Amino acid sequence: MANPTNETKPIISPIDREEALRPGGADKAAISRRKLLASAAMAGAAALLAGAMNGSAKEKDPGSVTGSVYGGSDPKLKDLLDLDFVVATTIAELRAMTDPYLDYVYLITDKGQEGHFLYDPADTTSSDNTGTVLVTASGARFKRLLESPYFNVKGFGAKGDGVTDDMAVIQKTIDAASAYGGGTVFFPKGTYIVSPSGSVRINLRNDVHLLGEGTSSVIKVKDNAGDYGMIFGNNNSSIPVKNVRISNFRVDQNPQGNQTCNIDSTRTDSYYWQFVIGLYNYENIIVDNVVFDPTCGKNTITLNNVNAKNATITNCRFHFVMAKGDGNYDNSAIYLNGRSHTVSNCLFYAAPGQKARGAIETHAGTSVISNNVSDGYYTGINLQASETSGDHCDMTVTNNTISNANQGIQFGPRKTHPIKNVVISNNTIHLINTVHLRNLTSGISTAGSSEDTGDYENITISGNTIVFQEELTRRSTLNEGAYGIGFYKSSNYTNVLVSNNLIKNAPVTGIRFGANNKVGVSTNIKITGNMIVNAGHYPASSELYRAAILLRSTVNGADISGNFITDTFDNAQGLFSIRVNDFDGTFTGVSVTNNLISSKQGGLWFSVSPSVSTDLPLVKTSASFPPESGTFNQGEIVLYAGLAVTAGQSPAGYKVTGTGTAGTLSGVTATGEAGKPYVTVTDSSQLKPDQWIRIATGNQLRRIVRISGNEVRLNANLTTGVPAASAVSFAEPTFAPFGAIGKLPDIADTSGSTLAQLETEVNSLKQLLRNYGVMS
Repeated sequence: MANPTNETKPIISPIDREEALRPGGADKAAISRRKLLASAAMAGAAALLAGAMNGSAKEKDPGSVTGSVYGGSDPKLKDLLDLDFVVATTIAELRAMTDPYLDYVYLITDKGQEGHFLYDPADTTSSDNTGTVLVTASGARFKRLLESPYFNVKGFGAKGDGVTDDMAVIQKTIDAASAYGGGTVFFPKGTYIVSPSGSVRINLRNDVHLLGEGTSSVIKVKDNAGDYGMIFGNNNSSIPVKNVRISNFRVDQNPQGNQTCNIDSTRTDSYYWQFVIGLYNYENIIVDNVVFDPTCGKNTITLNNVNAKNATITNCRFHFVMAKGDGNYDNSAIYLNGRSHTVSNCLFYAAPGQKARGAIETHAGTSVISNNVSDGYYTGINLQASETSGDHCDMTVTNNTISNANQGIQFGPRKTHPIKNVVISNNTIHLINTVHLRNLTSGISTAGSSEDTGDYENITISGNTIVFQEELTRRSTLNEGAYGIGFYKSSNYTNVLVSNNLIKNAPVTGIRFGANNKVGVSTNIKITGNMIVNAGHYPASSELYRAAILLRSTVNGADISGNFITDTFDNAQGLFSIRVNDFDGTFTGVSVTNNLISSKQGGLWFSVSPSVSTDLPLVKTSASFPPESGTFNQGEIVLYAGLAVTAGQSPAGYKVTGTGTAGTLSGVTATGEAGKPYVTVTDSSQLKPDQWIRIATGNQLRRIVRISGNEVRLNANLTTGVPAASAVSFAEPTFAPFGAIGKLPDIADTSGSTLAQLETEVNSLKQLLRNYGVMS
């Protein structure tokens, strides 16, 4: 049977066994090395040939597999070497062997479990796991030949038929890979049923990766599996699970079929949380290209240990469907705690009514959240410091799209541990609180419980687009908590830049700094280049917060400049453009300059403290005196610009001694209710914001701060009710002239004049002094 030069070497297959026993039958059953290699699902030719021939031939037992194929003759070693001797058999036949042979390679032909095995006489203890170790009836151990550490779960007996519970086999495969020193556990196409229960889970092992064939490789929770803590995890949180990659799967938590579970938030244990992946100590974990559809637990992925590090979740998809339970449980698709996180290119989706709470939540820091899309979750991204954040968090959130949300991006300290070095940029956020109906809605805002009192430092929020669905009807559950960008906690804020953001339809406040209780100090704040459209349109219970830009509490150093603020409603809905009012706090070194404020009708109230530096003109001009129109505020200077001049008599200008509005109103009347800052007028076309008017009933002097149709908003409540139409007039300003244009006429020499002539001259001088304004 020596092999002629260049001839293919024979392999005996079970279906040709009978033929092989006949004279010349072996040659008839021979196949090429190429066909052998194609049939070797988990082995390489090099490993196969090198491993097969180490050792010496021994006498063959006619009752063995080899004996039944080749008879009782004893092939010589040279013949075996020439043949690259391989015997095809089944797992059952191999297990039935009573006398194994060292020098033979056995090809397992069971479908889905194909591979090559060698007898290992040195091993007397390994357990039969079907995949990499087979134990014969005599106790011999056969080991699978592996060119690379690649373990097929079907090789270990998994069915993937959508019916059989494969959970134990999956664990067995992972354990085998771990015993080998690491490798990849492969899930061919199929649906693998798993049955986690309580604390029972599939335990992940160091250096063992899980790999599927995309969405056709499905891990599905068994019908009526009941309560369980997680599908994949680890039993020992004191030792980190290291170097694990989970990729190319679909996970189906089967909330429709698992009707015996009950997510009950009142429970104190964790064995009902229904995580897919849960690790409480980890290092170097990657989850990529996994589809979680549907997912239903309190978290889909939780990697939670402040001392852990290095987690990457990328190119995954999450579809949340609420599980059977209390109907309002807290949940997050991704929950990360530890150092160095990346979440990128993931998609999160939840249909209306599913109460999906959070898409991404990350704690501690050194994290990048980028290019993700969430749709229908209450909150897109939540960031928080931790007790291990130290002097910095170093969080970057960029280029994410958050749609149909209640809150876009939240960030905050952890207890007294500050949150520092955060960049939130170029995100697109769309909010629909009219659907979610929650008591707080915000694009980008501070967050945390009452115990989270740490500071905020080095925060940049730039280039974001935040659009709210209009909310024009007041709800009792929503008061002032509706911000485009809100720093509203009782905390200190230092070195904060809010720039070049577009904020549209912020219900109450466009950009806000400072807490309601006026606790906390804001230092070095810059708000610049933002476009704020239709802020403050929601009829909040307190009007103090209805502003495009609002500062409260104590502010030491702030620049509000270059912002564009507008109200585009036909009848103005917003109230304040910029509010930095002494009623709201203490302001030092605050500058409000170069902002453009416009509205379609009626203007917005610019309410800025005298302590604030502004670019409002202190000098005005008038071509006539008294001025025919315009509002003049006490302390301003009005320069005379008319052409008619009486030399030495016409004043150069006037100091405004009493604030008021010049001009005449024709036929305007008003009605209003005592204690309310509104009047309804018969003709608003003659009125403008900032004008001062006098209502005849009660002789009430008020400033107009906004006009919406015929409704006029005043700067203060009416002290006297105006039930019947009352005349409205402008409250005229008062002026004091100064200077004179030209010189007084020459006075003739009085030398030699009589006493009567001198008296006449003195009286003329007095009159000139009166005309000049020197004396009265």
